[in-house]
Amino acid sequence: MGDLTASEIKDILTIAKPVIDPLISTFITPKIVRLKEWVTKQDIKNKVIDNAFENKFAEYLARTYDRCQQINVLIFPNRQIRLTSIYLPLTIISKGAFSVLGIKEEFYSSSSVSLKIDSFSKSDIEPFKKILISDSAGMGKSTLSKWICMKTLENNLAIPVLIELRNLKANYTILDEIYDQLNPIDQVFDKELIIKFLELGQFLIILDGFDELPNDNIEQIIKDIRRFIDKTPENWFIMTSRPEGALTSFGDFELFNIKPLKTEEAFALIRKYDVISPVKVGESLIVNIQNKLGQVSELLTNPFLVSLLYSVYAFNKDIPDDKVTFYEEIFQALYKKHDLSKDGWTRPKKSKLSILQFKILLRQLAFDTARKGQVTYSESEILEFIEAAKAKCPGINTNADDFLDDLLKAVPLFQRDGLKIKWGHKSIQDFFASDFINYSAKKEQILHWILNVGREGFLNVIDFYIEQDFNTFRKVVIYKLLKEFISHFESSYNNIKCVSQADINERRTLTFDIEILFTNNNSPIKVENILDYAEKIIPGYNTGGKDGFISTVGSQIRGPLVISSFKTELLFQIANKIPNNDYLIYRGGIIEDKVFNFNLPEDRIYVINDDPNNPINSSENFSEINSMIKEIGPYYQAHFSYPEAKKELQKIEQEIEKEKKSQESFDF
Repeated sequence: MGDLTASEIKDILTIAKPVIDPLISTFITPKIVRLKEWVTKQDIKNKVIDNAFENKFAEYLARTYDRCQQINVLIFPNRQIRLTSIYLPLTIISKGAFSVLGIKEEFYSSSSVSLKIDSFSKSDIEPFKKILISDSAGMGKSTLSKWICMKTLENNLAIPVLIELRNLKANYTILDEIYDQLNPIDQVFDKELIIKFLELGQFLIILDGFDELPNDNIEQIIKDIRRFIDKTPENWFIMTSRPEGALTSFGDFELFNIKPLKTEEAFALIRKYDVISPVKVGESLIVNIQNKLGQVSELLTNPFLVSLLYSVYAFNKDIPDDKVTFYEEIFQALYKKHDLSKDGWTRPKKSKLSILQFKILLRQLAFDTARKGQVTYSESEILEFIEAAKAKCPGINTNADDFLDDLLKAVPLFQRDGLKIKWGHKSIQDFFASDFINYSAKKEQILHWILNVGREGFLNVIDFYIEQDFNTFRKVVIYKLLKEFISHFESSYNNIKCVSQADINERRTLTFDIEILFTNNNSPIKVENILDYAEKIIPGYNTGGKDGFISTVGSQIRGPLVISSFKTELLFQIANKIPNNDYLIYRGGIIEDKVFNFNLPEDRIYVINDDPNNPINSSENFSEINSMIKEIGPYYQAHFSYPEAKKELQKIEQEIEKEKKSQESFDF
């Protein structure tokens, strides 16, 4: 926001004055009086001057309001679209369960809290104070963040601060980001004063894109965010994220998911695009969708995919058969004719690369940047990535600056965002990263590497890859998961006595690659005590590919802490992606504030394990513990079935051996 001219800021201030003035009088001016007393006590001179302070905040609020009113839309490149013209009210649901993945509607609890974000008021945020909106790619989390920020301003609700978390680094903290937003040019405030101002409360801090935090020093960055939240408890907080590791650090946030779009809502969104686009294809597209509803039903639930469907249909008047074809056609459309406002015109490519050469370089760039865990870059950073990718693609000769220019204009898969450059959407990066793996001679090694690093950012890459090359995925990923499950099943709970074999087998199945910590009903133990204990006793928790979530109402624990791994989440993804298999069972559950009858003291934290001396494994508690595990929600509720898993493992091993012999005897 710091690249606006003084004249532009003046114009924005004039337009936004009716919105800003009530905020200044309600929230800023009273704080100045309180801060004066503190400044006097601290003997700090020239830190607060009434008019300068109010004027600086007025400027900040005007810039924020202007920023939130505009949105970039991939299918309308190089155009600023007004958010109000494109926004479809989304509904967020708190299920009182552990799901941070896409969940079918029938699994929502009858006691779920449902909020339709057509506006935003105190009643939406006040009961929770802290909200985490977690859902899959393209569900509209960043759009929702801008909408909430805009409505917070218009409704005189609080002072909003919208922070894109991908900007943070180990040496650039959340306070640095707020400081730079308030002081884009001069330095009227110092950080100590800003902290004091934030401590007084009445801010809404929106932390957008937790899943886009850079992988470098991520633990340090998360601790900085957590410290900031703890130091400013009088404010409201909203965080958005894809399902991602270390979300447990924010176990005091109420978890919400975005409700998938209904078909009629998808049609309403298509009609909104039709108003903006000079090429009117909306009604024709709707008719075609109605004729092929089963073919595109997955796309219609996701706002971003609906926008891409509109773009593809505008290009070739056809509906793709699957998601991979769908993204491939997006690339074709953008490469051959990117601008819906200039029907039939193709922008020249400065890189002078053919469509195949362009895609080869783009694949390499996508995988390299995904491996680094970055979606946003300075211009020098992205040019370095392009140069490095080019060095790995023999025969492709182009200038890095020209290729970047094409990615921003001619084939606009990237966007400028102030001084930064970013992928138009992370799912675009995911698709081309998957495409890179699919065409790589080292695809099996790469899949093993993804399993080993266990980074949730690769889950959507895997989702694409399953469609592209299921055979390799099966003999590498599913094979490894099957082996690990069978090993767990056959080696665990062998020393438990006085419990039925059926109960033992059920526990073995339920506990594959997860850890569960819980307290008895009405326990006085606080959430943070459970989280601290988990960090001490579980290797890799919060830092090494294991994450979890604990459901709470305010500070009261509503359910156990479930710590899953990348592999656990992958099982869930496979069960949803490949529903017709005998060896993997999707088992949906939900917590309804259910009371379990444990014969256990209330002042302890219990860890589910196969220790025969653990009181949870006694004959009177064992079955009830199994019931609790089955009821704690569909977050990780995809389980192997032991007999069928063993058969499937043997089948894959036979296929691998047969393939190996076939390769050895192959004669050219």
